[in-house]
Amino acid sequence: MKDTTLRSAEQLGMTIRLKRKEKGLSQNRLAELLGVERKWVLRVEAGNAKAELGLVLKTLNALGLRASLSDEDHPQSHKHRDASTSRLDEVFRRLQRPAHK
Repeated sequence: MKDTTLRSAEQLGMTIRLKRKEKGLSQNRLAELLGVERKWVLRVEAGNAKAELGLVLKTLNALGLRASLSDEDHPQSHKHRDASTSRLDEVFRRLQRPAHK
């Protein structure tokens, strides 16, 4: 998966849900790995903006994802990678488009 900018809790939740499914994990199994109840996984996947950051980071780690921060005022040049695309890439392309109201 290429680097993607997340702008909302909903985008993060969708990332977690899709990556969990790509890894063949049920919500129950992920909850067991994290030491939480299934309803926590359900809420974070739904985009719960009040999810505990430490558990969110632990979740990303368990799914093999990484979080990074960058300064938008001073973007670093990134070399293009030949990473295999995933369904997440397509989802994020759609999510990056402005919402129509």
